[in-house]
Amino acid sequence: MVRAMKRKVSMIVLAAGSGSRMGVPKALLRLRVGTSLLEHHVHTMAAAHAGGEVQQSEDSLEIIVVLGASADVARPLVPANARVVENPDFAAGMGSSLQVGLRAVAADAVAAIVTLVDLPETPVEAYRRLLEHSGTEVLARCMWNAELGHPVMIGRDLISEAIAACHEDRGARSLFRDLSGQVLDIECGDLLAPGVTGNRDVDTPADAQAQGLLLPTTGMSDHA
Repeated sequence: MVRAMKRKVSMIVLAAGSGSRMGVPKALLRLRVGTSLLEHHVHTMAAAHAGGEVQQSEDSLEIIVVLGASADVARPLVPANARVVENPDFAAGMGSSLQVGLRAVAADAVAAIVTLVDLPETPVEAYRRLLEHSGTEVLARCMWNAELGHPVMIGRDLISEAIAACHEDRGARSLFRDLSGQVLDIECGDLLAPGVTGNRDVDTPADAQAQGLLLPTTGMSDHA
């Protein structure tokens, strides 16, 4: 039975990095079918919100994409149902982008779900499992065969603490450590494709090729 739910949740894609190991910002990658990686993430989040045992109304979701490096090139790749915010200090690391994203969360959102742009294989169901536990005091994260990972959920009452805890490339890791006793770990390893043991990230061109992603071939000379 599907349960109706009107509590608003913000879902955030951190996509501001310059992609030093990739050679281009990861926000500019595309799937082989032509869909941008940013569009893929937004569609996955929207699909998770639209289904599952906890059904939310259309106005109970906002999707935020944090851009930085090559933001002017990446912005057109973001679907209209997502809101773009820019991190001018993206070079300071993921922590600064998380701060920007969390500060942009709607005032009436009960929680924020955060993922990274370089995790294209995150299943829809992983987001649904987080959404089932949304609340103002929730601190939750997906586990991939007992390995810590993303997406994570930060309840409204903990967002200020998460912003304060952000540091360089460590994000809000210290918040999860300090409040480990109340963290809800949600195992999602059963959702992975056969032979895949974890939620694989995309750091290099070889990783991109292995996961069916294409690097941009034009328009980068002024932005890389």
